[in-house]
Amino acid sequence: MTESTRPRSIVSTDATAVIRQRPAVLLMLVRVRAAGATLDLGLAEVRQLAADAVRRLTRLGAVRAWAGDPHPDDQANPDPLARMRAVAGRVPAKAPTHRPGVNVTVAATWDIAGLLADGVLTLVDQLQFDAAADASPSEPPEAPADPPWADPAQQIQRMLANAAEPPDDRAPKFVYIARPTEEQLAQAASEAYLVARHRAERLAGATGLRLGAVFSLNYGHPVGGGRPDRLMADQRCAALLASVGYVLGDGEIASEDPRAIELAVSVHVAHHLEG
Repeated sequence: MTESTRPRSIVSTDATAVIRQRPAVLLMLVRVRAAGATLDLGLAEVRQLAADAVRRLTRLGAVRAWAGDPHPDDQANPDPLARMRAVAGRVPAKAPTHRPGVNVTVAATWDIAGLLADGVLTLVDQLQFDAAADASPSEPPEAPADPPWADPAQQIQRMLANAAEPPDDRAPKFVYIARPTEEQLAQAASEAYLVARHRAERLAGATGLRLGAVFSLNYGHPVGGGRPDRLMADQRCAALLASVGYVLGDGEIASEDPRAIELAVSVHVAHHLEG
């Protein structure tokens, strides 16, 4: 067996480096709702409400403001868990007595890269105050009373449905978006690679071999930064962004937290081992 055909051992290691970056963009989402006597009237009213909201947010200094697509009430909450709870607790019964509504989510962005943390909180407080002053009161659906002949099982099912149904929350939502630079991403990738290579050298030394050439090298950004506690928060942010068609750019990170955002850069590298 020649040197070129001899099987070669490979050692695979990985490592992660974390970038902490202040948010550069503030994304605000506000839902407007209309419930007309007919669907056409509801659509016309909600389009007018959305256009008014876009103009108002533009006057408040938004760099960009736009309206999403109209959707019914049962699709209004972008939180996947809230929608699952609502569907699971829904009681199959007669048609609802309240008028079905039509919703539109209006979004706007502000450049906050030059603001300090105090300035970001002040801006968010101002936007919340404006949204509260302009919001129309919610129209909660009337909960039908249990008929006197309802058995205990039906009553318990009704109680569970009422408890699981999320409230009509039209409070503004805020997403903070950070934009790490190419230099920061390259530096983090380099640091992660050095750690992964050091681990590979230790493994090779433990077997009496030495590290050879790189066989494969892959970079990535693990979902949730590799932290299970961030998975649900990232899913909520992704649902909010999708509701208004906002697509994160390469390397951008979204968070519900106005503080510095963490981006994990992971490296997986495989080296040949030589005797």
